[in-house]
Amino acid sequence: MEKRHSFASRLSLKTVLLATALFLASISVIGIGGGRIVENSSLQYAGQCLSSTVLDMQSIISETETVADAVAMTAEEHFQAGQMMDTSRCYSLLSRTLQNNPDLYGCGFFFAPYAYDKSNAHIGIYVNNDWEHGGYVYECDTDESTAVDGWDYFDNDFYTLTRKSGKRLWLTPYLEEVMTNNGVNTFRLLSTYVYPMHGSKGEFIGVYAVDLQLDWLNEKLIKMRPYEHSNVFLLDSCLNIICNPLAQDPYNGSIYDTPFIEGFDYIVDSTLTFASVSKMADEDGFLRIKEGLKSAYLVFDKMENGWIVCVSSTSNDVFADLKKLWLILVVLTVVVLAVLFFLNKRMIRHLSQPVMQFANAAREITEVKFTEPVAIPEVHTNDELEELGNALNFMQDSAIQYISDLTTTTKEKERLKSELDVARNIQNQMLCRNFPTMDKGGIFADSIPAKEVGGDLYDFFINNKDIYFILGDVSGKGVPAALLMAITIAAFRSVGKRNHTMGQIVTMINKTYCKSNEDMMFVTLVVGKIDTETGRMEYCNAGHNPMVIVDAEGKSRFINAKRNLACGVMSDFEYESEEIVLRQGSRLVVYSDGITEAENLTKAQYGEQRLLEWASTATAEALKDAGAVSSLISSVREFTAGAEQNDDMTVMSISI
Repeated sequence: MEKRHSFASRLSLKTVLLATALFLASISVIGIGGGRIVENSSLQYAGQCLSSTVLDMQSIISETETVADAVAMTAEEHFQAGQMMDTSRCYSLLSRTLQNNPDLYGCGFFFAPYAYDKSNAHIGIYVNNDWEHGGYVYECDTDESTAVDGWDYFDNDFYTLTRKSGKRLWLTPYLEEVMTNNGVNTFRLLSTYVYPMHGSKGEFIGVYAVDLQLDWLNEKLIKMRPYEHSNVFLLDSCLNIICNPLAQDPYNGSIYDTPFIEGFDYIVDSTLTFASVSKMADEDGFLRIKEGLKSAYLVFDKMENGWIVCVSSTSNDVFADLKKLWLILVVLTVVVLAVLFFLNKRMIRHLSQPVMQFANAAREITEVKFTEPVAIPEVHTNDELEELGNALNFMQDSAIQYISDLTTTTKEKERLKSELDVARNIQNQMLCRNFPTMDKGGIFADSIPAKEVGGDLYDFFINNKDIYFILGDVSGKGVPAALLMAITIAAFRSVGKRNHTMGQIVTMINKTYCKSNEDMMFVTLVVGKIDTETGRMEYCNAGHNPMVIVDAEGKSRFINAKRNLACGVMSDFEYESEEIVLRQGSRLVVYSDGITEAENLTKAQYGEQRLLEWASTATAEALKDAGAVSSLISSVREFTAGAEQNDDMTVMSISI
């Protein structure tokens, strides 16, 4: 015999499993929430360190800009007043600037062609600090010196970019090689600030350039590291590294190809751009990067001159305290769940005894198949178990009553099904199924309802050489639509043979329809008459889909019609007829919206464009109208393969 587990054991196990899930969910929420808090706190701390350093660096940059602007504007004022400073005065001004600003390496004026000296296109007056030799170096670039040393400042970036932009700029930092007294070459990191000078008429007269030495960057960046393994580095507007203190080569590389996190060989995705980094810096954003199971964070801040300072920190540093908290929570959870399991099992075993009694009673109820009542034990515990006993009693009484009602309902459904079968047979008899053989042209139609009884209709008759036809779509589905369909066909047959215009026929159908339309339903119609000898067609479209005409060459198009109302909307509406001449060999396709609005599994519709494409291909090949109708229905079913038919589909083909 198969071993069975007691209700107490199973309920105890499920309770403990539920408690475990709740504990895990709670711990996860605490962990995730704590992680977010720790992450935000750590990034805010890194951002504060970053902002402090940026302010310190920005003060030096701003001071340099202020000094440079003052000197440049002084030179501009002399030039605009016609008091051009000679070379010695320029040297004196530049020397004092360097003397008062020890962070500057050099500065100078570089004038536009013949702006300073009418006999020299090149006039560049420059002074720089020669720290190795304890003094200043004075240089004056003229046409003669340019021809000798080949250094033409007109082609240099600091001159061309300034002249082109007309703005004050900080240029990309660069390394300058310096020869020491002992003959060993070293490098000095510099950045140039340029000021475009203009004359009294606003004309460009030259550039004032200041070289700021950046050797102090390493010390400032290293001091602001927020964590043990953090790194702080400086980027230019192309995301090239200006200074990376922890790297073997601090001044080379870019963020794309240079490792900048301790323990990482990671290379940042090349899709990262200055614009995206700048946006993160403006919005106090950060970037998380991953390499295998390791991850790190980058926090950005932007200086006013466009440089970006970045702090990188590993996730191990950021989440060190959180990992300790997680370990404590895991140990605590295991201990609590073990105690809960044993206590819960003993308690449930004691409280679940009445459940076995209910189980035995339920088994007896199923054995008698709800044909007669079974005695259910009474439990007076004033809790859920007592409610369970009452529920079993109620279930038994309800089930017995339900089975009795179901028997009655089943008989009623069988009666309704019989009535639907009768209605469907009547509808099929209303739709013409005998299509005549004609000397010229032909006619065929078919209708496929979406439910047992559809709402689409079609009919036709031949009077001498004329073909009278109608095709319509009653709003709604089922028996009401079928009854109104029958009224419409009866009205068409009644008035169609009285030599009326198509507009008059539709007008009379509309009035007949409105008299018996208490449910405010409506029908869209196309009624027409075709002279098979001349091809002249008179028609009236009452809010229905446009008909399609296919000529003998297979070209298809829609027949536009006047915007008449659907029948059943307004009883005194007067409908108007229209005429068109069909050429011999043409085919007329009339259809309901169940064709163009048929949907596939993705809810896309068959649509009018596919209908025209089908008409230009399949109908041109079909020799008979029956073949054309079958081809169109097959095309729609192929498009909607697997999807349930959402509307009645009716098609009529008439060829002349």
